[in-house]
Amino acid sequence: MEKMMSLNQIKEAIQEKPLVILLSKTDNCGVCESVHCKMIELLKSHSRVKGVYVFNEDVPEITSEYMIFSAATLLLFVEGKEIFRVSRFIRFDELERILQFYEKELDL
Repeated sequence: MEKMMSLNQIKEAIQEKPLVILLSKTDNCGVCESVHCKMIELLKSHSRVKGVYVFNEDVPEITSEYMIFSAATLLLFVEGKEIFRVSRFIRFDELERILQFYEKELDL
């Protein structure tokens, strides 16, 4: 996963690939670190999905831009549009099915 340091960098990453997962996290958050590690593992089997993450402290405007009210928050973008959002308690089996569906739909 690639670390983002600005809102513009995040927006460019979302437009760059058809499938992008954005993880919004905070420092010293055990849940955030656990989700981040699981995302890295998940993305190993989804090489066409771009994974990016951002620390809310580094880019505070992300919370208002994407209406993020909790950490960890995971957003999935398909062709630049947010289609899935989940916070804190992330069901990775559900996320896996969603990724497989969109990879098939987009013929990736």
